[in-house]
Amino acid sequence: MQRVLLVLCISWMVAQPIHAQRTVTGSPRITVRHPDTANAEEDCRRAISRHDLRFVGVPGYALDVPGVPDYHNRCWKTNGVKVIAGTSDVGDIAFNETARKYARRYNAELVKYLSTPRASDAKT
Repeated sequence: MQRVLLVLCISWMVAQPIHAQRTVTGSPRITVRHPDTANAEEDCRRAISRHDLRFVGVPGYALDVPGVPDYHNRCWKTNGVKVIAGTSDVGDIAFNETARKYARRYNAELVKYLSTPRASDAKT
């Protein structure tokens, strides 16, 4: 019984990073040349106006979607993600950090939009 449990635990642990990595590599990329000066909130509103409700993520060992702690459990199937080109768990650390802050601001704006009732969703 202990061996079966051990095998199941190891299988689950191995499958998690593999799934996350597939999500990162298969995701569309967006370009944010200067995330430190970019207006994440305005970029998000512009995306919403185009009906693009995907969150912004930063790839690393696994996909990080800053500001959306339940992304992998609740949002990845309904909203999806687009990752910032040029980010990773290696490389330009300063760029990665500012990109992560940009993503957090962008995602906060999107979460705020998704949590408010919209007129188009109201039943008449």
